[in-house]
Amino acid sequence: MRHAKSSWDDLHIDDFKRPLSERGLKNSEMLNAFLKSKKISFDKVYSSSSVRTEITCSVGLEGIHDFEKVTFLDDLYHASAEHLEDFLQRKLSEESVLVVGHNPGLSDVVSHLTHRDIYLRTCDLISLKSKENDSKLLCDLLWSWSPKKGFIEN
Repeated sequence: MRHAKSSWDDLHIDDFKRPLSERGLKNSEMLNAFLKSKKISFDKVYSSSSVRTEITCSVGLEGIHDFEKVTFLDDLYHASAEHLEDFLQRKLSEESVLVVGHNPGLSDVVSHLTHRDIYLRTCDLISLKSKENDSKLLCDLLWSWSPKKGFIEN
């Protein structure tokens, strides 16, 4: 999942500390309603430690996943596609994992893993299922959700 829309009201604030915009908060609430309506949950949630990803998790996962159990990692902040792929490879033994991060790395890794051209806009969520493969991680795209388009099953 990509974080929700961040605020650009204060152009002097450090990128890492930028909060969500009003639209970002609204979209996070929409995400929360979607997850609850579909009864979607996650065994483990890993997120960039930036302010905007923390707020996205706090609002978007309320009542879905205990915020205190979200693992916030500095190395997911603007992580490269290669770093994200290695990270996901290490998490394959976990049943259901949500990673909350940033572009371009997030869109790049999803495109690479699915062999499709996928661009994640703010607050977009996709569901991937890993395929059996001895040499590298490959995934099928199961579904996507976005604030603008809603739920799309593939």
